[in-house]
Amino acid sequence: MPETLPRRRHRAATALADLTNDEHYRAAALGELLPAGAALARRTAAHRHGFRLRMPHERTTDLPVECVVPTGRDPVRRSGVRSWTAALPGEDVELLDGLPTTTALRTCLDVARWETPPLGLAMLDRALRVGLLDPEAALQQLERQAGERFVARARRLLLLCDAGAESPGESWLRLRLADAGFPPPVTQVLVPRPRRAPLRLDLGWPDRGVGVEYDGREHHEGAAAVAHDAARREELLALGWTVVGVHAGHVLGRSTELERGVGELLGLEPVLRRTW
Repeated sequence: MPETLPRRRHRAATALADLTNDEHYRAAALGELLPAGAALARRTAAHRHGFRLRMPHERTTDLPVECVVPTGRDPVRRSGVRSWTAALPGEDVELLDGLPTTTALRTCLDVARWETPPLGLAMLDRALRVGLLDPEAALQQLERQAGERFVARARRLLLLCDAGAESPGESWLRLRLADAGFPPPVTQVLVPRPRRAPLRLDLGWPDRGVGVEYDGREHHEGAAAVAHDAARREELLALGWTVVGVHAGHVLGRSTELERGVGELLGLEPVLRRTW
C-alpha cells in the first residue's frame, strides 16, 4: 500500500530530528518537508557540493541541516533544522540528487557572508581550486547586493581567495596573515635544490626568503614527523630560506605570537587586530 503524505512527512520529521543520522540522510529528510521555492543552503549545501566545512572543534559535532526559504514565507521550524528567509531567485537553486539546493555560486557567497571568515575563505579557496567558483561572476553578484549585511566581508574574502590553498588550515593561516597587514604571500612556493626535486612551501615571500607552513595534526604529529620537519627546515635554511611551522593553536588562538614572529622575519610591524 503506498505511503500517505502525512505518514511520509512524519517519517521525514522523525529522521530529521535525530542528529545521530548521517548528514546526507537528514538533508534528504528535510527535502521532503521544504515549502515550495525553498532550498538546502549554506553548510548543508556546501556538503552536497562536495565541501565538508568544519572547524577543528566541530569534528565530532552533529550540525543542524540548513535551508533558506523565499522572502515572505515562514522559515522551517523543526528540531535539527536551521532556517532563514532571503531572496531566492530560481537561478540560485538547482536539483542535486533530486533535492533543491543553492547553486555552487550562491552557496559560496552565502558561506562567505554568513559563516565565520575562516570557514568562508576555506570554502572560496577550495571552490576556486576545483573550478566551481568564478570570482568575477561572484564579485558582480555582490555588486548587485551592495549595502546588504556582510556583503563587504564576502567581497574581501573573494579578493583574498587563492586556488593554491591545499587545506582549510592554509586558508585560515593566510587570513590571519592578511589581517596582520602583511603583503600577500605566494602559495605553493617551489624552492630549487641542486640535483634533487624542489621543496615546496605552503606560503612564502620569495623576495625575502621567508616561508610559513601550516602543520596539521594528520601529517605532523609524532616523533618521526617532528624530526622530518626539523631536518627539512634545516635544509631550507641552508638554501637561504627561513621557514616556520604553525599549528591550529597558533592560527585559531588569541595569542599574537604568530603575527609578531612573522613580522620579525619580514622586518615589518604587524597590525594586531582580528576580524574573526
